[in-house]
Amino acid sequence: MARFEEGRSISCPPLFEGEAYFQWSNVMKYFILAQDLEVWKIIEKGYMEAPKKKKKQQSENDTKAKLNSRAMHILLCGLNEEVSKKVSTCKSAKEIWEKLEKLYGKEEKRDGVPSCANLLQSSKVDGVLALDEPEVSSNSSISCSYSFDELQDAYDELVLEFENHILKNKKVVSNLKIQNDLISKTNNELEAKLKEFEQNNVNLQNLLQSLEKDHQKEIDDLKKEKDLISKECDWSKCQTKEGTFEDSEA
Repeated sequence: MARFEEGRSISCPPLFEGEAYFQWSNVMKYFILAQDLEVWKIIEKGYMEAPKKKKKQQSENDTKAKLNSRAMHILLCGLNEEVSKKVSTCKSAKEIWEKLEKLYGKEEKRDGVPSCANLLQSSKVDGVLALDEPEVSSNSSISCSYSFDELQDAYDELVLEFENHILKNKKVVSNLKIQNDLISKTNNELEAKLKEFEQNNVNLQNLLQSLEKDHQKEIDDLKKEKDLISKECDWSKCQTKEGTFEDSEA
């Protein structure tokens, strides 16, 4: 009677210890899909918080945040201590998944290991056909089947991302406008002060010129007065001398 070894537990994620990354990532993908499709979407598409304008959007943010936390928990449970340390700073499940691909996927590609996407497209894993991947027909035409909900989610995420970019650009433009207004106001104040200084300087120069003229006039008047006094003194001396001369003759 044939005996079979026990397989992996369907309740525990596969453990990655730094080797055979593509094999582990493929098994982990199906493990997560079996747990919750929405969790895999968070890993695949990422988690981005929507602007908090309505209660509905706040509720969606909370739901996505919980899915992101659950996805991160599953991924970290599937890593040994050494690998877990390398992704401990990641803030989202998508960031963990992409960092593992960057750290271990490139090394396996250099060793000739096929990529996970090629593996899914070209073969079956554990007897199950790859899910959510393009089907290649005999005439090489690719037919991609996405549900309406998936397309709607992708569209909503693009709209939210676009709105976030608009909000950021509006804030930047608003800040630049405020700074420009402050600079213009400062320039106007400086120009006004410069004109006031120039006018004060002109007034001061005019005052100095006026004072110089008045001072020069006073000097000229004093000279004239001095000359007049000198002439009077000379005339009185002459008269005194003439009187003395006449007295001596008599």
